Amino acid sequence: MTRASILFLTVALGSACLSGMAAAAEIKVPINKVSAEGVGDAIGNVVITESDKGLALKVDVTGIPAGPHGFHIHEKPDCSPGMKDGKTEAAMAAGPHYDPAGAKSHKGPQGAGHGGDLPLLTATDLGISMVVNMPKLKLADVRGRSLMIHEGGDNYTDTPENGGGKGRIACGIIAKE
Repeated sequence: MTRASILFLTVALGSACLSGMAAAAEIKVPINKVSAEGVGDAIGNVVITESDKGLALKVDVTGIPAGPHGFHIHEKPDCSPGMKDGKTEAAMAAGPHYDPAGAKSHKGPQGAGHGGDLPLLTATDLGISMVVNMPKLKLADVRGRSLMIHEGGDNYTDTPENGGGKGRIACGIIAKE
């Protein structure tokens, strides 16, 4: 084998390894409608990409009512219905917002509250197509959890409950690996 061939193979293998590393820093999360009856139709995806600046979440979903919607990472990787106050509600099996520091407070993505508070999503008649950034999070923080889109907007306070986000209308499970 010539020196040129060895150099070419070294560069090709290095490029392949770097490409594989870049692909490993991205997760595609299928998003489905949810209701008290269960997990419904697929409505789009969120692609989570990690960089040295944290996470970027590219949201691309349809079938969401126009207007503002709360967006959060929830503790458990389960979009099934569950019980709350004696009645079955959509995606309650996902548990509460991701809160690794135990803040027990809803203060928004830049505040000192839940680690799972994500920037507000705004839907048009066509759905949601936007990127939100989370500089405080890494893929390791969100793997094995769920993404939730809420019915209403979010004022990033604890009053009313969930900052006014209301019910859970869409959910996706973030793969562990």
